[in-house]
Amino acid sequence: MTPRVAVVGATGRIGRPLCRELMRAGHSVVVFSRDPSRARHAVPGAADYVAWSPGDLSRECAGHLESADAVVYLAGGPLFDGRRHTRADVAAESQARAGALQQLVAALGGLRGRAGTLIAASSVGYYGYADRSDLPVDETHPAGSDWWGQDSAAIEQAALAARACGIRTVILRTGYVLTPDSLSSQVAQFRRHFGGWIGTGRGWTPWIHITDEVGIIIFALEQSDTDGPLNLTAPEPTRGREFAQALGRSVSHRAWVPVPTPAVRLGLGVVTDILVRGRRVIPARVSALGYQFSYPVLDAALHDLLGKPDDAAAAR
Repeated sequence: MTPRVAVVGATGRIGRPLCRELMRAGHSVVVFSRDPSRARHAVPGAADYVAWSPGDLSRECAGHLESADAVVYLAGGPLFDGRRHTRADVAAESQARAGALQQLVAALGGLRGRAGTLIAASSVGYYGYADRSDLPVDETHPAGSDWWGQDSAAIEQAALAARACGIRTVILRTGYVLTPDSLSSQVAQFRRHFGGWIGTGRGWTPWIHITDEVGIIIFALEQSDTDGPLNLTAPEPTRGREFAQALGRSVSHRAWVPVPTPAVRLGLGVVTDILVRGRRVIPARVSALGYQFSYPVLDAALHDLLGKPDDAAAAR
């Protein structure tokens, strides 16, 4: 029987490639979207497209959830969208995610033929940004005591409530997902000769190539004994300065202009914490479970996403 996977948030940067790979692997994918007609264009080839609203799970949604073997929850707005975010903005987004997950878990618990697996997105923000440390952070590390950590912990607790219904629950603590789109604004700065790191550049950047992000999610779906939190980051996190230098090499432009942290905070607001106070997050459980990374090294990941340095230079 073909495994049936319901994907909430299927039209995002992670959802689109995930759905493609799931279908390629033989899974039947049901896309839950606020705009099903748009989703048909963004994610062609799915078994069905269902109108979904966090505040109102329809009878149609319940029917599709009841027939699903697994649910992957990736919904949520991006923090790096070019706008300045306040603490209130981030809190509202976190509360919306936790509330939507609570509703989804309650719906799953009330179904007679409930899904056996829930995979829900969280982030490395779970570990917080208050403490500066170079010590490795794995999945056994507690939630950060700052509001970043506590907001993420609330989202995770909402998802983990599914365990009480007998549903295997996997939490994805994802780092900076590298895609051509997510890198585009930084690449543009480098090509204008303004590329560089932020502040001292000593904060860590726990990154992951989109191929491995998708690969680990499918790996977790197919490994029925895997549950709990997984750090979705590459085995070799880099400092902000090293990341900028690697990105500069990939587009044939040297990283040489450190950007003062206050200037970045003026433009981005509180999300600047993510860029300057990142933790050294490592994928200990993912590696122990036997997942083989396609892109464990940053230079190779950037090379794959952006092409050879000479190609980048020729394209200018």
